Amino acid sequence: MRAYGPYEVVRINLRVAREPYRGVVRAHYDSPDGRRAYRLTLWPRPDAAPNGWYWWDAVRMTRRDYRRPQS
Repeated sequence: MRAYGPYEVVRINLRVAREPYRGVVRAHYDSPDGRRAYRLTLWPRPDAAPNGWYWWDAVRMTRRDYRRPQS
């Protein structure tokens, strides 16, 4: 598992049950078969949104990487 730090912001837009969410990646891991799972904190309501691990799905997800460049 790879955890992300406070300056490594990766956003994923996701649709769950036809509802749009914006997620911030907290961690990811890669399975032996090459798939990637992301641990997402979702908005608009983090207290009620379906937070958790999600397998990457290019049909339901859009990924934007705002991580700061390595110095």
